[in-house]
Amino acid sequence: MRRLALIAAGGLCLLALAGCRRKPEPPLQGPPGLTVAERVRVLNADVLVIDGRHVRLAGAAVPQPIPDARCWAEALAAKQATLAVRDMVRSAHDLRVEPTGRTDEYSRTVAYVLLDEQNLAEVLHAQGMSADKPAGRFGWCDPISKGEAGAPDVRSLFDLGGG
Repeated sequence: MRRLALIAAGGLCLLALAGCRRKPEPPLQGPPGLTVAERVRVLNADVLVIDGRHVRLAGAAVPQPIPDARCWAEALAAKQATLAVRDMVRSAHDLRVEPTGRTDEYSRTVAYVLLDEQNLAEVLHAQGMSADKPAGRFGWCDPISKGEAGAPDVRSLFDLGGG
């Protein structure tokens, strides 16, 4: 009898814990008729507020701005990357957000963000403004010649006057 009571109590505990499971977030979807620029606020190249929800860009390691930058070059690169993302958001006609199911250390939704069907992380990487997402923090202040794994192609950093 005592064993039956313990099994029943364990079952009740499992049911209670199942009710505590984090509920999935509803899809990001703004009110109809709003432009992408009206739905998205760019805080940093990899942190956006989309339809009122903080989103961390998946698949990209961007330079960090002040006060988190480790050198002036990283702070300047962060500013340039943020301005570039703002320009991309302003000119975009279509927005798609694909959550990964993860959150970051600040409880932001980690998601792939597509502007006009282009993955924002891939665009930033192609333009030299993002590294592949490494396990730790990327060394933006290290010499370019170090050639860290995941680093943008050095050719993406050259300005050849073509624009």
